[in-house]
Amino acid sequence: MPDTTIAPFLALHILHAVPASLLNRDDAGAIKKITVDGVTRVRVSSQSWKRAIRTGVRTAAIEGGAFGLRTTRFPQLTADVLATHHGIDPHRASAVSAALFTRLGLKANEKTGNTAAAVFASENLPSRVAAVLAEHDGSIVYAADTGTTKKKSDAALSIPDEVIAAAHAALDVDATVDLALFGRMLAEIPGRNIDGAVSVAHAFSVDPMALEADFFTAVDDAARDDEAVSMMLDTADLAAPTLYRYIELDRRQLRTNLATASTDPTVIERLALAAEAALIEWSVRSLPTGKKRSSAAHTLPIVVLADTGTAVYSLADAFSPAIRGTQVTIDAATRLLRHSATMRPYTGGSTAVLAINPTVADELDLDGLGIASSLDDLIATVRR
Repeated sequence: MPDTTIAPFLALHILHAVPASLLNRDDAGAIKKITVDGVTRVRVSSQSWKRAIRTGVRTAAIEGGAFGLRTTRFPQLTADVLATHHGIDPHRASAVSAALFTRLGLKANEKTGNTAAAVFASENLPSRVAAVLAEHDGSIVYAADTGTTKKKSDAALSIPDEVIAAAHAALDVDATVDLALFGRMLAEIPGRNIDGAVSVAHAFSVDPMALEADFFTAVDDAARDDEAVSMMLDTADLAAPTLYRYIELDRRQLRTNLATASTDPTVIERLALAAEAALIEWSVRSLPTGKKRSSAAHTLPIVVLADTGTAVYSLADAFSPAIRGTQVTIDAATRLLRHSATMRPYTGGSTAVLAINPTVADELDLDGLGIASSLDDLIATVRR
């Protein structure tokens, strides 16, 4: 049975310092920014970091769990399974798969035959849908010619109701861990949106944005001595911010999302705990991949606070005004701890701290906090 002693909400407050980097760019290639308390700060979008976390979560070995795919290619993936595993002619497989997804309400891309919009669903969806399509293949026929079509290939394939129902079921969360965590917006099919259990805030720097223009050139290795060796000249924004990150987990919503995975409550609980552990781990370990080959900015956070309680709140306002000076990380961590302490009466819970940077940790007052010695210890601590 679910452990009712676990607090319903978990919040992670993360201070993350990165060296010279361009983690997240806008459509013009410039670093993303935000004005907080009248001061321009570096910003990393929630979408960018959410993807980094979700990509990491997918590497977790969760027994009985599945993971999701966000793609426009479900029709083609389903057709591939139909042809490869069920012996359906590839042309027919493509036709019936496309017809099914169109019947579901997912508008097709006329050039590719795949869905016009990306769909986030279980990685098992193609195999599940292909199996039911193969089972009913004899019933999937072209509609009778009513004189409204110019040729038979333009006529619609009839898809049995049983296949439609099975396809709808395949869109459910079931045991898809990252779908249960992050949810899904699927406007094309009413009733198929999934309210995610995780909320991720836009990260922003605790200190004012300080940009450096990085001038770079590409060099032609095969150029002769009398030729120009520079093939391309350009500049890119660089910054080295200390970022505040906030991730919130609604543990009850997570279990609700996983409810169709099994009729055994212990299985649901095991999946939920494994999903939470993966979320915590990759919230700490992850970093967006922007310019990663030319900046190698992959650092671990300075400090992680984990709040549990009947309510949780962002501590973003701890960094108004912006932190200035020569000890930004220490000052930021000190502010974060002080602000966290004032919030505990409102959350009705407790706080655990994982101080990863020992230099900063030596300067902090951690009295009264649950001190985690490792990431695994932090995951175990927040369950108590």
